[in-house]
This record gives sequence, C-alpha cells and structure tokens, in this order.
Amino acid sequence: MIHRPRTLAGIALGQPGIRALLLLLGILSVYAIYGSLYFYRDPLSIFFSQRHGFDQFYSATRKAEADEFLDAATANPNFAPSRLGNAGDGPPPRICAAFITVGRQMHGRQYIDSAVGSFLANMTRAERRAVHLKLFFADVPDAEARHASFARLSATGLADEVFTYNSTLPARDRDRKIEILAGWAEDRGNKHKLERKTVHDYAYAMDRCVRTTEAPYIALFEGDILLADGWAARTLVNLRTVEDMMRDPHRRDPAKGEIEPGRPNTWLYLRLFNQERSSGWSGGIGFRSNNAHVISAAIAIPLLLILLLARGRLPRHVGRQLDGWTLVVICGVAVPVFVWLFFASGKASLVGSPPGVREEWFGCCNQALVYNRAHAGALAEHMLDAATRRSAPGRSDMLPKTFAWDRGLARISAYPMLAQHVGRVSAIDTSDDEARRVWSMAFEDLRPESLAAQHARDVRALFGDEAADELG
Repeated sequence: MIHRPRTLAGIALGQPGIRALLLLLGILSVYAIYGSLYFYRDPLSIFFSQRHGFDQFYSATRKAEADEFLDAATANPNFAPSRLGNAGDGPPPRICAAFITVGRQMHGRQYIDSAVGSFLANMTRAERRAVHLKLFFADVPDAEARHASFARLSATGLADEVFTYNSTLPARDRDRKIEILAGWAEDRGNKHKLERKTVHDYAYAMDRCVRTTEAPYIALFEGDILLADGWAARTLVNLRTVEDMMRDPHRRDPAKGEIEPGRPNTWLYLRLFNQERSSGWSGGIGFRSNNAHVISAAIAIPLLLILLLARGRLPRHVGRQLDGWTLVVICGVAVPVFVWLFFASGKASLVGSPPGVREEWFGCCNQALVYNRAHAGALAEHMLDAATRRSAPGRSDMLPKTFAWDRGLARISAYPMLAQHVGRVSAIDTSDDEARRVWSMAFEDLRPESLAAQHARDVRALFGDEAADELG
C-alpha cells in the first residue's frame, strides 16, 4: 500500500472547525451578494448604494401619468372640468386638500405641476367631488411674478381655489404683513427666519381650509411630492378605519403625553408619507447597537449548552464533528455575526411595514398629512403664533408633533405610503443631498396594476358600481 503524505490543505479540511468556518464564509458571501442586489435601496442598510439607492421605479411611471394629465388639461381648459367636475358639484367635500408651493430655480417643470397632475390623474368624478383642492402659491411679495407655474395652473381650472397672500390677507394690513413675510423669505442666511416663513405658510394653508370649507379632514401637501394612483379613495377608506379605531370603548379622553397606541380617543393626523430612516432600528449598525451583543449572548449560551448535551447523545462519528473549534465557530462567531447582520441589513429590507392603519408616534416630515378638523384650527393658531414669537419658531414638521404630545392626540400612519417626496432642489436651502434622502423606498415598490385594482375596489366600496365603472 502506497502512503501518500497529506497536504496542509487536506489536514486543515479534515478539521471540523475549519470546515464549519469555511461553510460560514460561504454563507456570508452568498448573503453579501443577495444583500447588494436586494437591500441597496435601504438607507439604513450596510448594503445601501449611494449611486442607485434613489433610483425611481413607480415614481417614474406615476410622474409620466401626472404630466400627461396636466398637459391635456393645459391644452384644453375644459378637459379636467368636463372629465372630473369639481368639489362644488355634489355634497360637501370630505377632504380639503391644499398644496403649498414656492417657486424654485430649476429647469423644466416645477415640482408642483407633476404634484397636481398626480393628485388628479385616474381620479373618478365621485372622488373629485369628495375633495376640495386648493393651490397656495406662497411666494412674496408677488407670487404671480415669482412662481413659474402660477399662470399655467391658474388657467387650467384644475383647482377649486388658487390663492396667494396678496389675494387673501385683509387689505388693512396686507402691505405690512407681506413686508414681514418677504423679510423672512429673503434672509437666506438666517435659519430661524426661513423657519418662520415655512411655519407661517403651512399654518396659513391649514387655516384657509378651516375658514372656507366644512370638510372634516384637511390634507396639507408640500408642492414637491407625487401621489399614488387611487390615493383619494384609499385615504377615505383609511379615514373610516381611523374613526372606527377612535370609537373603541377602551380608549380614554386625551391627556398630555399619553399617546401610547390604543389610549387616546381622538387623533391629530394621518400620515401618507414616511421615510425608512424614521422607522429603522434605533441604534445604527454598530455591534453594540440595538443590544446586538446582549442578544448574541442570550442566543449563543443556551445554544452551546444544547449542542454540548446533544454531542453526548449523538453517534460517535457525528458527535466528533461538534468539537471545541466547531462550537466556537457556531456560538462564538456565527451567532454574533448573524445577529449583527439582522440589524445591519436594515429593518425596512428584512421586516418592512405591513399594510394597515396603525398608531405611530414616530415618522419624518410633513410632505403629506391629513388632519382631523376638530384640532386643525387650534393647531393653525398655535403655529401662526410660533412663527411670530421672539424665540426660535420651531419647524413645520415638528410643531404638529409637539402639539399632539401636549394634548395627548394620536398620530396615525397608513401603509403602504401613498406619497413620495421627489424634490431635489430645496425651497429652504437644504442641501441637494439631504433633500433627496427624504425618500420612501417602499413607494418605489408599488405596482401600477395592483394599485389600479385596489383603486377600483375602494371606489366601489365608497361610491358604488357606477363610479367604479369609470375606471374601466
């Protein structure tokens, strides 16, 4: 018998611990490839791609639909009224929706053009009657001269009201007020003055809806968003769900700071936009973040005991594979690595947000919020006061949150999100990079055919078969 000396590689591969380590490396390599292919759009994932993380998928489809609708409405001023009617054609509207926009230095369409197009594209007449649409051009001192889309959108007849500060401020103090607003807007180096202007714009639009309509819900939209197909019907369905939630007899009258899910019996707003950065794991990607080291120990120690007990009960040729080095690889390396990867891969990638309406006291930004009229008037007054007080005014997206906290009002989110922020040229001097990061990865995963089917079901449930037949 010829004896062949064993190579170093052969000796190494004969060790169970080495084989376990190589298997682990193989699994991690496959996972890394998978993560780079499927998790690259999650901003809180180690696999996030700066180059492709903000690629547009559904947004591109929806923008094309929106622009096509707006172009048709611009070419023929009778197109939209004859096809959709307006909110004054039927019973009082359920939602007063106001877009807040200021002109931006950009080539091509202003963001508000596509935003309004997405608001109306594929809408039925019944949905249009249920929503009163306002366009607030907040430029000062002269919105008509400063905003490239003012003349175009005013002439199309798409909105139930187009208004500016000039057209709505009381004549007796209009000039003085516009001078103050212009001072806030033009001092680009003063962060607090810009905040005063944005807070005032937001509150003014909300107050306008309260004063001029009886709609029980007030939707405020930033001018640089896109709304998904069927957004209006789905939102009305979600609002029914919210009202049903609030009628739960186990709920109690609101109290300051008591905003835990299931507690308040009234609510402030329903969120239609959120970004994954606001709903990710709170601790980041470090190994000690999110208590990954504690979780690893809690898993590894019992697992080690189980494997030690199992080794003594298994056949000898099997038990020998669980030698000391193999146990070190499994419990000391694999478990911590997999626990860390669970968090580092990104919550949105691995867990996501299941469909539904639920209370959430976290969330970013005010691109698309639907307010409860019962509290909108007080909130508008609170924000108008904040804009003019001597101290820092706060931000227009944070003031509603503190208002809800102080009064114990529920804040609610509806999934899937029905709005996307597409602004890259900021109106308040936010960097282009930060502006694009206000982004919903989940919105890009929406499928046009699924949205169309859901739209038809919602319209049928809300308005009947005749209305649903308009969708084809």
